[in-house]
Amino acid sequence: MRAEGNAPPSEKHRLSEAQIRSSIDQLLWHIHGWLEEVARYLEKLHPPVTHEFNFSNLMTMRSLTLEQSFVAYRRQRFGEQELLDHVEFYYRLMCPSSPIIRVPGTSSNEVETRLRVAGLAFEANTETDQGRTVRAVQFKIIPEIKATIRLEPDYVQHKIGVRLSNVDRFEALQMVFSPSQLDEDALEDLIRLILGESAAFLKRAPWVANWRPTRPAFVPVKPVSRYIL
Repeated sequence: MRAEGNAPPSEKHRLSEAQIRSSIDQLLWHIHGWLEEVARYLEKLHPPVTHEFNFSNLMTMRSLTLEQSFVAYRRQRFGEQELLDHVEFYYRLMCPSSPIIRVPGTSSNEVETRLRVAGLAFEANTETDQGRTVRAVQFKIIPEIKATIRLEPDYVQHKIGVRLSNVDRFEALQMVFSPSQLDEDALEDLIRLILGESAAFLKRAPWVANWRPTRPAFVPVKPVSRYIL
């Protein structure tokens, strides 16, 4: 017979990886609960946000307030473990008035595409001449910005990606952290970034374009018997 402590190195390594995945999962649950408390607080406070969001040279949205926020998550099975696949923080910024963008008809398709990429809703009206040729298009922007912060774990590389969409600009930024870097000081910097009080969060980890977490098909880990006859 063989005691469990004399298990082959592969079994020990597999157990170690399972423990690491569990610790990352527990960290994400902690962050989820922390963000839920923040979301409830922000819902009551409706704080001002000092970022100015510039859409090229065509318009600027400023004097914003944070009006709505909530946290969501999804779980996924990795072998015999059920772990968090992602945590996502959603919020909405409101502008006191509807910006207007007026561009020549020849530029309207490009501007419309860029507005959609930025997640901005709008109403479009065309201006035509007597011959019904489109001379200009006017876009009335719905005065809100929808922003998201998505945390995605990589349970293989032991990293956590943080994707910021419309947080301090009309753009998506991808940062990659080691789990130990996402402590409460970092989360407080994240909230300060949201409110426009500090950009320190953006210096806490490298920006990595097009980062995606590893999505392997984990092999289920079978229970190891204490004794093997």
